[in-house]
Amino acid sequence: MSLTTGSNGTYQWLTTDEHALDDLLKCRPDAVQGKYLAITSIDSGFLALDSELKSAGWESRNNIAYSPQIQSVEKLPLGGYDEWYVFDAPMDLGELCDGNPFDTPQEVRQVQVFINYGGFNLWDPVYDTLIALFWKQLEWINPESYLADGSD
Repeated sequence: MSLTTGSNGTYQWLTTDEHALDDLLKCRPDAVQGKYLAITSIDSGFLALDSELKSAGWESRNNIAYSPQIQSVEKLPLGGYDEWYVFDAPMDLGELCDGNPFDTPQEVRQVQVFINYGGFNLWDPVYDTLIALFWKQLEWINPESYLADGSD
């Protein structure tokens, strides 16, 4: 099993290629229970809310889906290539940026999706430029946690 850990500022991180997001939710539902999600990617796209999610209190603004307070992990939307920001209170991130992060200046409230960059990780020097952009964005978003799943 490939497991890599590290830290950046106040964040500690862990990556693995052996487990998906649903595995984490099964063994550690407290990672999201009682908290709020901002989902910037699901199955490499944005989460189109169905009537069930809408009636459960989910909202979508500028292609970012926002959860009500999570009571159960049972019906959370998963699709692979998912990117979640976890907060202790409701949050508005702004909007998804559809520009190339290498050509578009990084701005607060213009959220780049990192999970869709094939092979992106936090430890490989090949991705140093993208990693720096990721940490800069995480700094202004300031989530309690960032959860991502780059698997199908």
